[in-house]
Amino acid sequence: MLNIIPKPYKAEELPGKADARGGFNFAPCSWDRDTARFLKNISPSGGARLAVAAEENSALGKEEYCLDISESGVKITASSGAGYAYALESLRQLYSAGGGLLPCVKIKDKPRFAWRGFMLDVGRYYMPVDEVKRFIDFMVMHKLNVFHFHLTEDQGWRLEIKKYPLLTEKGSRRSHTNFNCRPHGGFYTQEEIKDIVEYCHERHVIVVPEIDMPGHMQAAIHCYPELSCFDRKLPVATHWGVKHDILCAGKDSTLQFVKGVLDEVVELFPDGYVHLGGDEAPKMRWQLCPHCQKKIKQLGLKDENQLQAHFIGEVKDYLKEKGVQAITWNEDEISGKAPADVTWTVWNVLEKDLNKMYAEMERGRKLINSSSVPNYLDLTYNKNPLKDVYSQPVDICKKHEKMLGAEASLWTEQIPTIKRAHFMTFPRLGAFAEAVWSDDMSRNYDEFLARIPAYEKLLKSAGAVKTASVKRANPGKIFGAFEQLWFNKVQLCWHGLHNLIDDAKVKSKYGKKK
Repeated sequence: MLNIIPKPYKAEELPGKADARGGFNFAPCSWDRDTARFLKNISPSGGARLAVAAEENSALGKEEYCLDISESGVKITASSGAGYAYALESLRQLYSAGGGLLPCVKIKDKPRFAWRGFMLDVGRYYMPVDEVKRFIDFMVMHKLNVFHFHLTEDQGWRLEIKKYPLLTEKGSRRSHTNFNCRPHGGFYTQEEIKDIVEYCHERHVIVVPEIDMPGHMQAAIHCYPELSCFDRKLPVATHWGVKHDILCAGKDSTLQFVKGVLDEVVELFPDGYVHLGGDEAPKMRWQLCPHCQKKIKQLGLKDENQLQAHFIGEVKDYLKEKGVQAITWNEDEISGKAPADVTWTVWNVLEKDLNKMYAEMERGRKLINSSSVPNYLDLTYNKNPLKDVYSQPVDICKKHEKMLGAEASLWTEQIPTIKRAHFMTFPRLGAFAEAVWSDDMSRNYDEFLARIPAYEKLLKSAGAVKTASVKRANPGKIFGAFEQLWFNKVQLCWHGLHNLIDDAKVKSKYGKKK
């Protein structure tokens, strides 16, 4: 058994051990920067160093590699820095598990999916730059290659936009969180964002920023009330839940604001993708708004849902002119008119929806599987146990070419600390990584569990503050029920009553839909 997560595509174990307790002696190659990072991550204990040679082979895929370990040395073959870096990651894991004694082995490895993502929500709770980078390092350890950076929320705007300085001057701070009386805030300057993006690129990770619209925009509306339908003066949201004040899709000035924000976003994030959210956008304000109703009539639309499809379509077209692919959550599709050239991150995958997903791909839409069950890492271990994350059928649409891959998501409504973030992420991220990297036929849950002790040792050395044990990550019925009950305490902070009262005020002031 090789202590590598995710499990390699093919591996032939050979007799003997290679002694690398004294470290490694790397021959110069085209990817010396990856070599330098690898050497920082190991701790030699003394003795002779093992020779490592690298060879470029253009016949291999971009992320494919071969790793040959013999008693006399190590040979790595790859066609790119990404493949070389993944080979080094496998070598690192073997080194860590064996205390410097390596199994002699021939590995030929490649990923199952091209899109292997991790989504980090910093809108609810700001995360310092060094901790963001630590998560990126964890991604590299798991051979994940897409960092989905969720930067804006009702509860906080985290990205500096120079054209609209109030977004961070005012929108990055909230007075308190639910029943917690302490204020919370923080944002990333554009220089910090450039640093994070460069950090990702050096590690062969692309970055997909998310600027959620037209919903999840109360922090922006707090800064610029004219973005809402009725120029309402609202605070940065303090409670979780869906907010009813969203961007006004009837005002041309709203679209100009969005374009102004995206102009800077595209410059900061050059990888060719922007996530536009598109989820949880109640239309109650639009139903009353004279601007939205006028726009619906002008465009000959059926209803407010089609207005959202039009709004997202306009933003998508603007991004397309810049060579950028728009992505939304699949909840964006309510009207039946959502443009098919917008990629979907599918979060609510139900059996009854699979035919619809397949039909959308037949129309040309690309999909990323981010099913909340089992890939939302903030949900309890009762809801998404380790075994379910590992055993999931990632390919929900039968190897369709438009199925790009999958993402694991760490939402932070109930994750206020790094300690909690690590506890909820690990070991589930290891199970997810194997599900998106390794071939279905090679996956074996019991064999995966046998690799967990070495995996836990590696995580600790990489700076994981706390991880869940296998037993904790697969809770029994009684403990799981209590865990779920405790998780659901968020309902005590339910903001729905406030929404009902506020809706009544808006209806009273602005009248019924005509």
